[in-house]
Amino acid sequence: MTITQEHPIHHRTTSRILDILELVAASPNEYTLSDISQKLDVPKSSISPILQELTCRNFLVINETQKYMIGLAAYNVGSSFLQQFHFLDEVERILANMTNVCNEATHFSVLSGGDVLYLKKVNSPEPIRMISYIGNRIPAYATALGKALLLDYTLPQLKRLYSDGLKKVTPNTIDDFDVLYKQIEKARTEGFTYESEESNKFIRCIAVPVRKNGKVVAAMSVATPTFRYDEKKEDLIKVLLADANRKVEDIIANLDINIQDFMA
Repeated sequence: MTITQEHPIHHRTTSRILDILELVAASPNEYTLSDISQKLDVPKSSISPILQELTCRNFLVINETQKYMIGLAAYNVGSSFLQQFHFLDEVERILANMTNVCNEATHFSVLSGGDVLYLKKVNSPEPIRMISYIGNRIPAYATALGKALLLDYTLPQLKRLYSDGLKKVTPNTIDDFDVLYKQIEKARTEGFTYESEESNKFIRCIAVPVRKNGKVVAAMSVATPTFRYDEKKEDLIKVLLADANRKVEDIIANLDINIQDFMA
């Protein structure tokens, strides 16, 4: 058989190592050895030596309840990846300028599988604010950022991307493909996507897609607690996002790298 990109041959042990790291990164302090074995459908006897080595090399750490989380070595590897792309420093400066004006948290993300992957965030100076983390993943359909990242998708493509359906993250999460697609169609005309307590209770977000060569490659958003959200704040956020979007797209247009390399 000829090996092609469409039919790769996977190395089982390597695949298991990566599966473990991705599982623990997505839900730190949640899984024990038995949980990981069950979740990945791999015998504990096969998983245990891998976990021991990853822990010994500090790619994983284990807490007092025998649950695993990502270690410093994994963080260093991830950080070195991000450091290759100096444009993210400029993106962060643009986010900070938006936060300084509106006093709300700002984010920059890409699509990874069907999830939003946060690459940059600037926290709100307010004591009550959205809690999110760089590297965090949330289903894209449940966020304003994610809806912006999905703007190029057709309805059949959305259904293939979420073949198991749209699962609720909060009671307000959209779980109907037709409703989601209607929002996407409207956003293609309006230029903004919205979220109202769909991924976090008491948080509303507005986002814009970031395009390169006409294709959505990233997105930016501003997240606001519902009690601070009003029409005046919404208008301000839209002005800020539109201006930031122009600046980031100018940066990306002049990059030699392909930002789609971020997307899995």
